[in-house]
Amino acid sequence: MATDEDKMIHKLTVHRNFIGWVINELDAKGIPSKRTTGNDSKGDILLINPKDASRVRKIIREIHSKYNS
Repeated sequence: MATDEDKMIHKLTVHRNFIGWVINELDAKGIPSKRTTGNDSKGDILLINPKDASRVRKIIREIHSKYNS
């Protein structure tokens, strides 16, 4: 039986790995980014070039559609 703590650790581990995967995907598409720290209220990924934001939103929508449909 998983404890509440085990469930929280699993959820955070999945989230951490997903953010890393997204950053790698962005890098592969030529979009430089990095992970934020300190529970940044603006999100988990910092785009180096804010002009890439619309491309990133499209990529995130595609990922969401692919894995949540």
